[in-house]
This record gives sequence, C-alpha cells and structure tokens, in this order.
Amino acid sequence: MKEDYYEILGVSRTSSQAEIKSAFRRAAMKCHPDLHPGDKQAEEQFKKVNEAFSVLSDPQKKQMYDQYGHDGVNMGAGGFGGFNAAGFGDVGDIFSSVFGDIFGGGFGGGRGGKPRPRRGEDLKSDVEITLEQAYEGLEKEIVYTRVDRCSVCGGTGAEEGSAVKTCRSCNGTGSVVYQQGFFSMRQTCPDCGGKGTVVEKPCKKCRGSGVEHIKETITVKIPSGVRSGVTLRISNGGDIGTNGGGYGDLYVEMHVKAHKIFRRDGDDLI
Repeated sequence: MKEDYYEILGVSRTSSQAEIKSAFRRAAMKCHPDLHPGDKQAEEQFKKVNEAFSVLSDPQKKQMYDQYGHDGVNMGAGGFGGFNAAGFGDVGDIFSSVFGDIFGGGFGGGRGGKPRPRRGEDLKSDVEITLEQAYEGLEKEIVYTRVDRCSVCGGTGAEEGSAVKTCRSCNGTGSVVYQQGFFSMRQTCPDCGGKGTVVEKPCKKCRGSGVEHIKETITVKIPSGVRSGVTLRISNGGDIGTNGGGYGDLYVEMHVKAHKIFRRDGDDLI
C-alpha cells in the first residue's frame, strides 16, 4: 500500500494550503538528492514528497484523495503526469525560497525573467577615543575602503562606445537550469555571473565587473557619554549592491582607551 500523503508531508487533513506548501519545502530540503548524492533512499523519499505535494496542493485532487484515497486520485486525474509542485517551476525555484538566505542571495535569476536585486555588504570600522573625548563628544574623521561603481565606466563594466548585450546563455535571467533525469537545478549563469548581461569590450579599469575598491573618508559625529561597545550605523556607507539592490551600511564601533587615573562605572567615574 502507498503511504498516506498527509503523513509524508507531516500535515493534517485540516491544514491550510500555506501550511502544506511550507511542509513541502521542509521535506524537500531534507531529502533532495543533490544534498545526498548516491543515496537511493533519499531519492525515493523525494519522489514521494513531490507526489504527495502534487496532490495535496491541487484542490480537486485533494478532494478526490480525501474521499477515495489513492484510487480516487488516479480515477480523477489519470495518474501523475510528472512533477507538479504547484507554484514552483522547478527544484531550483523551491531551493531559492528555502535556501536563498542561507546561501547568500539564492540562485541569481528570478521567475520574472530578470536577475534579483541584491543589497550591498555591510562594513564595520573600529574607532578608538580617549575618556576625555567620550565625555565631551567629538567629530571623528574615518577612512576606510568600500566597493562602489567604477569611476571609468560608471558601473556598466564596458569600455566607452562598447555595447552591453543580453547574455545568450541565460537570456538575461542571470541563471541557467541544469537537467539531470528527474531533477533540475537552477544555478547562477557562469557566463555573466548572474548579471544577465555581457559586454563586448570590458572596461580596462574594473575588468568588466563594473565596480572598484575606493578609499572613502567620512566625518562621524560621536555623541558625548559614549562608551565602549556602542555602535553607530551610517546608512548607505557600505558596499554597493548588484542589480539595483542599493548600498549596505557602515557600522562604527566605539572603543574608549583606558585612563591613567579614572575608571568608568556606568555614568560615574572612579
């Protein structure tokens, strides 16, 4: 006898579609063959998870299954025509939603046909001040290095007069799909690096990346009474993002040097 679809996904018969979809994502994450290469048991379990979800995510199939079990689904739908996954185009889309944050930005291309915007990295700078400066407050000049648009090509990555074209390998999506029998996996396009575009003649300064490391100098206002461990956030002071994702932030952490005479205890001096 086939296993109960509700038991396979770990949900009840009264579970909502959102709960069923969430359970499917968790189950797919646990047994996906790419995470268990050569494990036949994981491969079989993944097939069961797909089959269960293809039924329980379809209201008509779910109703037939609830009334007549597996026979009802086969009568009403003519069996399973392959991987449905209602709402996911392929396994890569499932993993984009499940693993996107874990692997730092997902798989590049979105389902809308364009690479996803990705915010720039946050940066951290440490500043050392004296106890007297912490008491009075001050304006401190900070010099650090961050990633920004190339000063020569303006971020296009192309030499002046050179065209920027849609990547032929991914058709501008920034990702490609690899098919291996029953399974498919979406990965960042190796030719454009997830940008979705390529240049005829790369910029000599940034070598086609569109970005460069620059030395930044800013003045930070440090309030009076600040103590070690306090961190100030400078909005948009970090690295530039990709595909219009915006800048990250700069975090400035305070370190008050030890004094020869005084020791701080909260707002008191000893």
